[in-house]
Amino acid sequence: MKTNQVLARIRAGEPAVVGWLVGGSPLVAECMGVLEFDGFLLDAQHGYWSYEALLNTLPTIADAGPAPLVRVADNDFGLIGRVLDAGALGIVIPMVNSAADAQRAVEACLYPPAGKRSSGGVRRERYGADYALAANDEIMAICMIETREAVERADEIMAVARLSCVMIGPGDLAMSLGLGLGRSEEHEACIVRVIEAGKRRGVPVGMACADTQDCLRRAEQGMLFLPCGNEIGWARQRAAEHLSAVREGIARRAGS
Repeated sequence: MKTNQVLARIRAGEPAVVGWLVGGSPLVAECMGVLEFDGFLLDAQHGYWSYEALLNTLPTIADAGPAPLVRVADNDFGLIGRVLDAGALGIVIPMVNSAADAQRAVEACLYPPAGKRSSGGVRRERYGADYALAANDEIMAICMIETREAVERADEIMAVARLSCVMIGPGDLAMSLGLGLGRSEEHEACIVRVIEAGKRRGVPVGMACADTQDCLRRAEQGMLFLPCGNEIGWARQRAAEHLSAVREGIARRAGS
């Protein structure tokens, strides 16, 4: 069975740095896959990934080395199983607000007796002849905590057996707190509360990080799952830097 590099990093007590891919392009994912990220999170909730694009991309990322992860649109048993059968080594499940939600998510990710995932699909053969026996040790079930309700129930959510990790969604958390997309002391206190619950329960905590500094800050707080930035933002930033440099160079020459 192929080793999940994100999970291996977390098990070693080290932060896993994960690239976020939202645009739905297998070609861009292929180009990004050669970089030394621990994994790539393909966003099929707010991103633009079709199932066909996932089929084309998940093995490409896995063959390059990083772990292919997918954020699904809903905590749906059939949807989660279908994405796992396509080759994902981890599922991020949004809007988990209770232990029952988390239990349902974990059961959809794992084969019996630990879970209820249905056995089948030819894609799993790419990951080794022992996939069916070893998958439960390499597949990640990552539940998102992104509402006031989920923060208040963080301890009971993280008490669910075989939960790999929780991931804070700061944007939806801010919306749930009535902040729009803003931040506040209450917002940060909620984040700290989830981190502390993770320490008590022995469950790794991560967060969708806004930028490099945010990623470093969260690592210092003890977070181990660090999706940071996405290919659209990276391309926009590099293009802006390039454009600014060219404009400034042209202006200097015109003024000389």
